[in-house]
Amino acid sequence: MTTATTATTAAPPRLTGPVRGGGFRGAVAFEWTKLWSVRATWWNLAVGLLLTVGFAAMVGASADASAKKGIDVAVPAPHHASQAFLISQLTVVVLATLALTGEYSSGSIRTTLQGVPARGRMLGSKTLVVLAVVAAAGSVFSVLGTLVAAPLMRGHGDYTGGQMLGSALGAGVYLALLAVMSVGLGTVLRSAAGTITTLIMVLLALPQLMGVVGARWLETAADFMPSVAGTVLLTQDHDPYGGGTALLVLLLWSLACYAAGTVVLRRRDA
Repeated sequence: MTTATTATTAAPPRLTGPVRGGGFRGAVAFEWTKLWSVRATWWNLAVGLLLTVGFAAMVGASADASAKKGIDVAVPAPHHASQAFLISQLTVVVLATLALTGEYSSGSIRTTLQGVPARGRMLGSKTLVVLAVVAAAGSVFSVLGTLVAAPLMRGHGDYTGGQMLGSALGAGVYLALLAVMSVGLGTVLRSAAGTITTLIMVLLALPQLMGVVGARWLETAADFMPSVAGTVLLTQDHDPYGGGTALLVLLLWSLACYAAGTVVLRRRDA
C-alpha cells in the first residue's frame, strides 16, 4: 500500500497597500541621505555662510564710511546685505551641480538608477531635496547677513522686520530656483566644470557684456537674465520690474533647464 503525498505551494501574499519607503517618498529619503553624506555639501554651505557674513560686514562698513563722506546711503540694511549674494550664490551653484554631476564622475549614478529606476522620479526627488536645502540656507544667510551689516551701518540702514523677512524670503526663492537651474543644466552637460562655467557666464558675465555693447535690444534682454531677476527679489526693488515678474523670469529659466535635463536623462545611457 502506497501513500500519496500532495505538496502544496503557498500563494504569495497579496499587497493591500503601498510598500513603505517606496515611491517618490522613498526616492526623496534616498536623495536626502546621499546629499548629507557627502562632505562637499557641508563645505559649500559653510563657505556660503562665511562669504555672506563676511561680505555683508564689508558692505555695512563701506556704507558707514560713505555716509561720513556725505554720500546718501539711506537704504535698508537687508538691501545692502543682499549684495553679498553676488559671491555666495556661486557656492549654491557648486552644491547643486555636484549633487548630480558628482555621481556621473564617480560612477555612482548607476547605483542611483538601480535604486530608483524611474529616471523622472530620480531627477525630481534629487531636485526637490537640493531645492529645499538651498532655500532654507538662503533665507538663513540673508537674515544673518542683515544682522551683521546693520550695526556696522550705524543707523544709516534702519529696517523693519517686514523688510528683513521679505529679503530672506526672496533670497530663499532665488537660490532655490538657481539650484533647479544647476541640477537641470548639470544633467544635460554631466560635467561639473562645464556646468559651473556656463552658470557663471549666465549669472555674472553675460548681463555685464549685454549692458555695455550699446545695443538697445541687448540691454532689454539683459534685464531678463536670472541674476537681475534675483536682485529684484533680494532687494524688493521695482527696477526694471516688480517681484511678480522677477519670479516669473526665474521660474521660466529654471523650468527650461529642468525640462532639458529631463529629456537628456531619459534619452542617454547612464
